[in-house]
Amino acid sequence: SMLTSTTSSLTRRRFLQRRYLSAVSREVNARNCRFHVLHTNPDAPHQILCLPGSLGTASTDFSVQLSSGIGEKFGLVAIDPRGLGNSNMTSDGKQFVREYPADFYLQDALDGAGIMKALGYNEYSVMGWSDGANAAMHLAANKEVKDAVKKLVVFGGNSYVTEEDIEAYEAVRDVSKSWSERMRKDKSAAHGGLETLQILNDRYTDAMRKILYDYNGDVCLTELHNITCPTLILHGALDVICHEYHAQYIAKHITNSKLEVLEEGKHNLHMKYADQFRTIVGDFLTDSQENNYQEDDDEPQPDIDHIAYGFMGSKSLFAALRVGIFDAIDSVDGSATFNDIETACDISGERLKTLLSACVALKLIRRRIDENGTDLFHLPKASSKQLVRTSRQYWGDYLSMQVDGQFYNRLADIDNTIKHGTEASHGYESWFDSDPEAAKNYTKAQHNGSLATAYALHKRLPELAPDFPSMRMLDVGGGSGAFSIVTSRVIQDATAVVLDLPNVIETTKSIISEEEESVRSRVSTLALSATDPGSWENVQDESFDVVLLSYVSGSIPSEALAGLYSNAFRALKPGGKAIIHDFFLSNDGRGPPNAALWALAHISVNPTGMGLIPKRVINILSEQGFIAPRVHELIPGMTKVIVAKKKNA
Repeated sequence: SMLTSTTSSLTRRRFLQRRYLSAVSREVNARNCRFHVLHTNPDAPHQILCLPGSLGTASTDFSVQLSSGIGEKFGLVAIDPRGLGNSNMTSDGKQFVREYPADFYLQDALDGAGIMKALGYNEYSVMGWSDGANAAMHLAANKEVKDAVKKLVVFGGNSYVTEEDIEAYEAVRDVSKSWSERMRKDKSAAHGGLETLQILNDRYTDAMRKILYDYNGDVCLTELHNITCPTLILHGALDVICHEYHAQYIAKHITNSKLEVLEEGKHNLHMKYADQFRTIVGDFLTDSQENNYQEDDDEPQPDIDHIAYGFMGSKSLFAALRVGIFDAIDSVDGSATFNDIETACDISGERLKTLLSACVALKLIRRRIDENGTDLFHLPKASSKQLVRTSRQYWGDYLSMQVDGQFYNRLADIDNTIKHGTEASHGYESWFDSDPEAAKNYTKAQHNGSLATAYALHKRLPELAPDFPSMRMLDVGGGSGAFSIVTSRVIQDATAVVLDLPNVIETTKSIISEEEESVRSRVSTLALSATDPGSWENVQDESFDVVLLSYVSGSIPSEALAGLYSNAFRALKPGGKAIIHDFFLSNDGRGPPNAALWALAHISVNPTGMGLIPKRVINILSEQGFIAPRVHELIPGMTKVIVAKKKNA
């Protein structure tokens, strides 16, 4: 029978006990399965649950660690996962071969937690390799069991799968033709013969295909953000099975984590470089510095002067924009003299000299003195590109009209807003209703700043690439319509609907009307509040491929987010994508600085809004039914994009 092991369970266990003298073979009943466990140093104060890789077992994947250990303070609990190796009996004695349901990683995680509970351990660390790393991340994130996890060590894992991964799985589907003789022999012995091994590998490959095509490749994209225990991610630089970008993504989105790359390591780095692995992991598990933090003498200190006087620098930039200094310098061939600038800007004497000196000190303008002692001024590349009105990358209107003209003034009372919240401000909708001119200026300024960002979004995300010629997009809180306009320029036959407040939409229509007929005919508007507590009027269910929410999530009351994302979910076709673009802090809340400052600025208008971090937004998206949330950086050091999918029908 394909279920009959080539070596009896008892014989194999005796063999393992002889080979790993410190490992005790145990049978543990948990979650309706008899699990085979190899356990070392059971009385050690720090136990480590070891989760093996794809089709792996305790003995095939952790033989080196079982024989040499991590350190005398640590015990290892290495398991054969459900339906693999000797964990192939239900609690009532029925033999079975492993199945791979869509949530098999969560299943393995909860199995591991159940085994540790059955062994009497209420606290332990978790170490996972390859597929076991993915299950380990589920365990450390799951609210039912995560409190038991002291620390997490993962290597060779991936939070999502891609077409490239599926191609690799398919390439080794046939174990007789594509596996090495040694691997085929070892895994056949572990699972009861070649026929059973082939069945297992087929089921596993089919499961990975299902994860990609039904769940957009989501292995643990949401779970990453809910891991709070100290985490070590190891990666072998020569790993051709799991590429480094997976390790980097995991490290970036787990709070309190660190990534260590072994330059000579491959996928099996814990076997090939066992001594180095033991030292790194042992030191990490022993280290308790995070609980006794002391500031390092070399840690950078805040520049209080720079922070306190920063507003003067901002005002220098805004004043130079308003009086036309950058345009004046650019209009002169070569370098401009003081007289050139004075004439062009119609400003006299010392005031202009002082403003120029401030801009030179801020490196917005370059100054040199020629052989005759004459001051000559020219622009560095950044100023030429971004602050000169004739440049395609100019965004000075956004800076002067919105940042200076509106937010600068609102921030003057930020301490009162922080203290009193809604008593000091009533949100964007109230602001624009009470001041239509402010709504008009805000929208025009935003258009100047958003066009470049919209093009960057198209380059960054394949969901908006030209390969999707008939895409239909709902641009929620779309303001000037910049993202919709760019979408219609870039994607042939794409259509877009800009949804925003009535006072905003009037300006939006004017901006759209200036586009060529081929663009403006495919961009329409809908005057409606994005935070309407009910369903969006005139938005048909399942009628859009993409719902874009740019700079919306941080601009509305936090209690409105769930309804906003629910409406977006309803509006999307099955398989459609929601794209959330905004100022996001990292999950640990430490930065980046510009995102943190914009979050503070939004409080001046939206005092009941949410400070955005990926974790919080992703959890709300998940609650509304979205899957596979991927985080991308868009404007470096400032904005991020979260792309989440509505599951296929």
